[in-house]
Amino acid sequence: MPPSTRWSLLLGGAVSAGALYLAFRNVPLGMLWRYLGSVDYRFLFLALVLVGLVLVAKALRWQVILGATRQVAFMQAFHPMIIGFMLNCILPGRLGELARPAILRQQSQVPFATGLGTVLAERILDMLTLLALFAWVLSDLDLGRGKAVTLGGHQLDGPVILAAGRATLYMALMAVAAVVLFTREPVRRHALNIIRGLVELFPGLSASRRQWIENRVILPLGAGLDHLASGLVLTRRPWRLLGCIALSALIWLLTAFSYHVLTIGFPGLQLHLSQTGAMMVVICFCIALPSVPGWWGLWEAGGVFALSFFGVAAGPALAFTLVNHAAQVFPVILIGLVSMLISGMRLDTIGKLTRRFQGTPD
Repeated sequence: MPPSTRWSLLLGGAVSAGALYLAFRNVPLGMLWRYLGSVDYRFLFLALVLVGLVLVAKALRWQVILGATRQVAFMQAFHPMIIGFMLNCILPGRLGELARPAILRQQSQVPFATGLGTVLAERILDMLTLLALFAWVLSDLDLGRGKAVTLGGHQLDGPVILAAGRATLYMALMAVAAVVLFTREPVRRHALNIIRGLVELFPGLSASRRQWIENRVILPLGAGLDHLASGLVLTRRPWRLLGCIALSALIWLLTAFSYHVLTIGFPGLQLHLSQTGAMMVVICFCIALPSVPGWWGLWEAGGVFALSFFGVAAGPALAFTLVNHAAQVFPVILIGLVSMLISGMRLDTIGKLTRRFQGTPD
């Protein structure tokens, strides 16, 4: 393991431990442990089964997205996906999003930019689905009622959640606009011609230097844009796109069920599925904010904030969100480690692949 990766792991672990300390320093731990001891953990097992089904559905969706440009087997999609998810849980900066197409390139010969385009398409589907769910949450929760929660140094209130929703909307609109534009070959060619025109603004460049820019910058950039567009070609395959939309709805529904099943095992935590779904959406917007690896602290703050609307006290709310957080994250880390062993990947190898393909068109 290279020193940079080792230090990233150590730093991520230290920051996560600090966030957990801040989250729990004002909570009576004796009461918390007694409450955790009264939980029926058979429902935790059922929640873990649902988490596993969510991961299978996500891998199937990515396989369908990839199939619009390159056919891959289910496990060829699953291993890079789960390893990328695992890296997002333990390393800062969501590096797993870059590692996933790099691993796919290494194992299935799918160009890095194409794989990156499919990851972008997947994220757009998730953002649009989350926005639809957020619109439903706004009809069920009054985020302007003045409720606020401070946990682990994070203060959450209605305006913060609404701001996160607006930011997600703007990002989704920009991403959709970019997809619409750059999946069209004339637009890409026009963009390259604009770059060539900018080069012409420097009359002092020699012919050899201009040729170097053409060969080393413009042509590779054009190839990269073509590969990226091929990863986004899903948008021009209506039936495949509808299938991915259906899988996205299934993924979020299964995730909400995994939250809800776990609430059944917590004494005194009686929530409707719609309320559990609202909590899930609020947590998703909270962990979109800058945070430590694994989203420790922000996840709990979002859960306590959402549950406060349904009359759940801070202690039981924190206990539930802590167990739910572990149920959602730890299986990803464990399965990701197993996938690394099966596929023969190592952290240092993944780091080298990511640095090699990042910004380098195939």
